[in-house]
Amino acid sequence: MIAYDLPNLFLILITIIFCFRLNIVPFWLSFLLGFLAFTPFFLNNVLFSPSYMPDQYIYFQASKDIRSLIFGTTDYQTVQIASWMLALIPLPYIETIQSLGFFNRFIMTLVIIWLYSAKNIRGWPLLFILLYPSLILYSSLALRDTLVFLFMILSIVFFIENRKLFAFLISLPLLFIKFQNFFILIVFFVLHLLFTKGSIFYKYRYLISIAIAFILSLFIMPLIDILDFYRLALFVEDGGDPFDYIHITSFLEFFFISIKSAPYFMMKPFPWETDNIFQLIQSLENIFLLIFLVFFFLKVSKLDKKIAFKWFVFLLFAFSIYGLTVYNFGTAVRYKFPFILIIVIGMAHELYLNHGKLIFNRTIKN
Repeated sequence: MIAYDLPNLFLILITIIFCFRLNIVPFWLSFLLGFLAFTPFFLNNVLFSPSYMPDQYIYFQASKDIRSLIFGTTDYQTVQIASWMLALIPLPYIETIQSLGFFNRFIMTLVIIWLYSAKNIRGWPLLFILLYPSLILYSSLALRDTLVFLFMILSIVFFIENRKLFAFLISLPLLFIKFQNFFILIVFFVLHLLFTKGSIFYKYRYLISIAIAFILSLFIMPLIDILDFYRLALFVEDGGDPFDYIHITSFLEFFFISIKSAPYFMMKPFPWETDNIFQLIQSLENIFLLIFLVFFFLKVSKLDKKIAFKWFVFLLFAFSIYGLTVYNFGTAVRYKFPFILIIVIGMAHELYLNHGKLIFNRTIKN
């Protein structure tokens, strides 16, 4: 069955070679992207069974059915829409569980080439994107996470570039494939406007902040009830007894649990919580990830404290929401990696736009 995926691989490699020959990307980046293009061959049925992440079967079958003009084979709207998006990617075959891994690698390859050539993502941020183990893993599997990252990073980059309507329109597919990420992105949009000099939001930032706080105070308990509902569902899905679940009944309770959940979401699973070698690798990755992020935020704060603070607030908010609701270790790592990536890319790109220099490559001057 490997033969069915060779054309998918060859088209990715041809794309990389084409970009290299046009001097869009250098040889070292082309080589590394070409090397990463092979990763779908070495995951499912090699490093682990596809049943370790059973959602792959759903996306694989739904995408294959769409290519065969068989529609409506799944009742899950998010799966159906994401499968349509994957099925429309111009690679020839969906015949194995690895096939969609190549489709996702194709997306990720194009995104990295675009970030390098059009958005000047270089140095440590670029190396981080290329070598981030969770990104390599989830962009090589038959899942929707690469699509989620794609719409998030496009929206973030274009919003930073003041193409706000375009950014908002690009973020809309998230409503249909991962709606909670859409609303978290809206929080970033508001934060960015509040921190951007020259905008109406910045001019009246204190008044707007008070208005937002007042509006939230009117709806905070219904919102907490919705989060509590999904939190209970995920608790039971992870094997918890619903009778053992402790509901969130007040704003103060919600606030303190959320703040406490954010750092745990960042680090889960701790080494002593792991049950297998895969979780241990993810735990070690989290440790190195924390070190890198601390280094990155400290570097950015020396160059522009407002940018560092804004992105830290966004990180804290996103991880608080997910830390509050997600119990499963694998799910936590899977949901976390798009946010880590957009924070690294977003800060690097914003510093380049505001100061005209590449972070970590040379000194940034105001």
